[in-house]
This record gives sequence, C-alpha cells and structure tokens, in this order.
Amino acid sequence: MNVDKIVARQAAYYANDAQDWANSAHSVLFPRMTELLDLELPKHNRYAVCNLRGGIGKSTLTFNLAYDAGDVLAVDTCPQANSTSFFTQGSPANGTTIYDALLPYLLPRMSFPSGIAQKVEGHNSYFDGKGAYFVPSSPNLYEFPSIMESALSQARGIPGESDRAITQILNSMRDLLDRECRKTDTRKVLIDTSPFFSGATHLSWHAVDSLIVPVRTDQQSVDSLKLLLELLQNKNRSFLRAQQGLDLHEPKVQMVVLTHCGWSTRAGAQYEPNNQTKVYLKKVKQVITDNIDCFTTDDPDNHIVPLDDFLGTGRIASAKQIPIKCLSPQQSFTIGGQRVTVNDSVTKCQRQLSFISQNIWA
Repeated sequence: MNVDKIVARQAAYYANDAQDWANSAHSVLFPRMTELLDLELPKHNRYAVCNLRGGIGKSTLTFNLAYDAGDVLAVDTCPQANSTSFFTQGSPANGTTIYDALLPYLLPRMSFPSGIAQKVEGHNSYFDGKGAYFVPSSPNLYEFPSIMESALSQARGIPGESDRAITQILNSMRDLLDRECRKTDTRKVLIDTSPFFSGATHLSWHAVDSLIVPVRTDQQSVDSLKLLLELLQNKNRSFLRAQQGLDLHEPKVQMVVLTHCGWSTRAGAQYEPNNQTKVYLKKVKQVITDNIDCFTTDDPDNHIVPLDDFLGTGRIASAKQIPIKCLSPQQSFTIGGQRVTVNDSVTKCQRQLSFISQNIWA
C-alpha cells in the first residue's frame, strides 16, 4: 500500500515557501506543491468528530478546529464533557445542556428551553472576537440512549403516524442545530461525540453533512474505524436499521486524522514517517480503500491527514485549555506539578490544523 503522496503532502504544508518545497526530495515525485495541498474535497458546514473509542483526540481536535473556524457552533454530546471543560477553561458549565435541549423532542409534554448556545469568549478569553458558541454536555447523556430507544419504541406504535414520529426524533439534533445557528448567526457546526454510538451520536450523524474521524496509531483505533464504517453501511446495524424506509440523511466521512504520528530522526529524512507511523498509514489507507463508498470522494489519499506530536502539544493545550494556535515554542507551563515546555513541533501542529480547516469548510 503506497503512502508516498500522503507523506509528500505532509512535507508540503511543513514547507515555509515554494523554495523549501523545491529543495525537498518529495518535489521530484510531486513537483506541484499547490496541487498536493488541495485535496479536492467537497466542502461542508457541519461535521461530527467521532470514533467509537475514547482517548484518541476527539475533544482536543474539536476544540482546536473550533478556534480555527471562529464562526462556529460547537456541541458537546459526550457525557465526559472534555470539550465543554476546554471551552469553559475548567469551570463548571451553567445553563442549558445538550441533554436538556434534546429531551423535549423525546418527551413531547416538555417545553423547549431558550438561550441554549453560549458564547465561548464569555468563558475562555482565547476566543475573544472569534464569534464562537458552544452547547455544554451533561452526565445525564449516559442515560440518553435508553430514553431515546423508549421514545422510538413508542413512536413505532403510533397508528398511521409512526414514520413521522420516528423521523422527528431522529432529526431532532438537526432541527436543534438549525434553530441555534439562526439565533447565533453561525453557519459552521462541530459536534464532539462520545465513544459509544447509541443516543446523541446517532442523532449527530443525521444532523451533520460529514464526519471527521480521529484515529490513533494503534490497532484498537483502526479496529474502531472499521466498526464505524460498518455502522455507516450495514443495514442490519443500529444506524441504518433504525431509519429503515425513511428518507433521512446519511453522512459520509470527509477526513481520517491519524493522531500521535512520529517521524524519522534519520539524517536527511525530515518528513519520513517512522516505522510505526508508516505501518498505520498503510493500515488506514487499506481500510479506506476497502470502504471507499463511505467517503466523500473516490480517492483514499484525499482522506488521510497525519497529525504530528498531538500527544505532547495536545496534552499541554488540553491541560491548560489553550488552543494550539495560541502556543509558542519554548513556552513553559506547570502541569500536575511538573514543568513542561512547548517543543518546536507546535508549529507543525499549527500548520496541520490550518490544512485541515482549509479542506473542510465551505
């Protein structure tokens, strides 16, 4: 499985200018840097960041893409509330949660809350002037799948109205986003999802245009990517089974972001993946090739973006609730009683985040 184009693209967006690229060994195989940096992906306005596994960077990626996007509504549907904590800089989130906002769609006698989305800059000063909003999570989301399944079961039993009732439930997140985007005058949406599919993640898939899937460089993450793709296309699994016979939106995958990548330290191999990263680049490309109908284009190389040193820089950004774009090399922080320093690779992460942003938003 050839990953030369993916590696060359990495080198292209690391290059400071055209001359840097011209001096790169990759320019021999791929002479035009501008063509490499345009993935020719269809651009959308609404994305869910998801993978059916925890600890792979979903919340950190959501937080940083939201900062880069600016004009965005970020929704935290994971009961662990990590991205909520990032947006509030670790303070408790007051006000209406996504659980509160969705419950009236499932329990019709409940009234719909008002003033759901909150301005991020009111909680996190790094977002001043960004025009970004967020809807906080709730630990009650652990109970949401059973409530949703009960509501769907009741809807199926309504004579002559079951299709309409089921559609209303499954489109509840989409309806909520429509209302909140109008109120906040935002057009971009990012949803941070939980490691389990049932409940709010299910509703998020119907609500967004496309998916962004972080995958760590380990076999368990690759296996969870396979499971996600099976859910998207297997009519016997819960996502398609629940909407059988209904005209509901089914998202495709825009991008797989391979996190925690490492690169060779061998002299003259500045942009060469180390052996572990190369193994997982090939594994992920094979999975995408085998399931290309689940993606927004028919070229697997379009959909893989390696993210450098997300563990180090991302850990600092997450612990201090600071967007990666706001970190500088050699900046020092105390985390857990230890002094840590931002290394020079933060500039690579910043360029990678810019590259992701320029290839997703309409």
